[in-house]
Amino acid sequence: MTEGISPSRLRVLFALFAVATLLLSLRVGYWQTIGRTALLEGATDQLRSELVVEAQRGVIRDRSGAVLATTVDLRSLYAIPKRIADHADAAAKLAPVLATPAATIRAALDSGAEWLYLKRRLPEPVARAVEALAITGLGFEPEPKRLYPNDALAAHVLGFVNDDGVGQYGVEGAYDKVLRGVPGSLIVERDPKDRELALGLRTAIAPKNGADLMLTIDLVVQTAAESALRRAIEREKATSGSIIVLDPRDGAILALASAPTFDPARVASADPEALRDRAVSWSYEPGSTMKAVTIAAGIDTGVVTPTTTYEDKGYAIIGGRRLNNAQGKVYGTTTVTQILERSANAGAVFVASKLGQDPLYQYLRAFGFGSPTGIDLASEASGAVRPLAQWYPVDVGTIAFGQGIAVTPLQLAMAYSAIANGGTLYRPYVVAATRDADGEHRTAPAAVRSPITPATADTLRTMLVSTVDRGIAHGATLPGYSVAGKTGTAQIPSDDGRYLDDAYISSFAGFVPASDPRFVVVIVIERPQTKLLGTITAMDAFHDLAIDVLRNARVQPDRP
Repeated sequence: MTEGISPSRLRVLFALFAVATLLLSLRVGYWQTIGRTALLEGATDQLRSELVVEAQRGVIRDRSGAVLATTVDLRSLYAIPKRIADHADAAAKLAPVLATPAATIRAALDSGAEWLYLKRRLPEPVARAVEALAITGLGFEPEPKRLYPNDALAAHVLGFVNDDGVGQYGVEGAYDKVLRGVPGSLIVERDPKDRELALGLRTAIAPKNGADLMLTIDLVVQTAAESALRRAIEREKATSGSIIVLDPRDGAILALASAPTFDPARVASADPEALRDRAVSWSYEPGSTMKAVTIAAGIDTGVVTPTTTYEDKGYAIIGGRRLNNAQGKVYGTTTVTQILERSANAGAVFVASKLGQDPLYQYLRAFGFGSPTGIDLASEASGAVRPLAQWYPVDVGTIAFGQGIAVTPLQLAMAYSAIANGGTLYRPYVVAATRDADGEHRTAPAAVRSPITPATADTLRTMLVSTVDRGIAHGATLPGYSVAGKTGTAQIPSDDGRYLDDAYISSFAGFVPASDPRFVVVIVIERPQTKLLGTITAMDAFHDLAIDVLRNARVQPDRP
């Protein structure tokens, strides 16, 4: 006989069932009301994917609008090894198309990676040839490729972009954030098989493309500068060199050439030393080009005038040391103007001794030596002017003619610009304007300070013209134009604090037309084969370059 369920037990079971039903109803109600948003977000997140939408990198142009750097999309080849049936066969077919050994491709496919690039940024004909092989497990991913239409021209000004899309060196490095822009995003819904839903929800944040840059560089002047530098280095079998051409009226860089150089599109095969911009990131002892600065300080303080004389014995004694003229030449009674014309070391010591240690140091600093110029390029060197506390008495004499001080070619160019323009030291710049969605933003020239008065600058211009017309820099003369300038021959310091035997740096610094300077040019040649005669090659390079630059700018002659 079956025993019946007691009424009390039935009541308990019913109560438990009622409570469970109530709790379930409350839970369903919660997810339908208060928790509905969180539930939907959790479910949607499982079906959503977020894609990065890359911003377009900005275009770089020269001052006239010629394209120097731009970006195109190329296809990069990837592989999913598990989907490739025969690795050896695939490698054999790809090798001649990719110009890569089959063994290298096979090793990549056998590496155990689930996904890998086989070759990035393929030229389109190569990508089509790979496509025609129809190998299952291969695919293409679009990637931006930075192109430089003028090949290696202005390489050190431009820099390059690495495989990760990051600018390195030059303008590409200094303005990377401006050029790169801000990536956007695209969120799409997918089905359980990871297929995009045609009618699914899409949320897009548009990328902000990078700004375009317009440089102060003139492509014609840059081409002429690089050609002149190449000829000078080949003629002298020199190890390196640099040329700067700038506008002294505002500090705009018109050309900046450095050798050895590199191709921005083939950086992987470049010598690391070739990546260094020797006009900006390298310093050297300037030699006699520094005499113009020493004499400018002497005239500005009034301790000498162009006609002040001293008796040149072929040497000067200072700090117990004997400092000789080049080749021991003795000039006798010599004016301060003739110190520049003859490039007399003893004369520079004479002026510096009258000036004094502290004023000489202050003028060096005022002309910008020992500090970066502030140019808008990456990796600028500051040169070296030792603190006064570290000077020996003889340093007043050696620094006066450019030994015991290190400068960059750019610093020297800016100092000569201050002499050329009437006494104002500008901050040099290479980006004339940026252009973005908000319009064009032009760079305003920045005057840093006035190291000398306009009267001193005018006097120095006259003296430097005389140095070219009648003095040691006569090789820089141009038919129809007045030229102001000074040569320099510097010894190269050795690791033991002495100087290398028979190794020199030759240079020329000047401006044209001297009556109304439009261009400052500095040319530096390292270790010329002709040694002390390397300044002849530097002046010849100036001569050829200046003719091209003046003709390009249509500057009228200022002499009959």
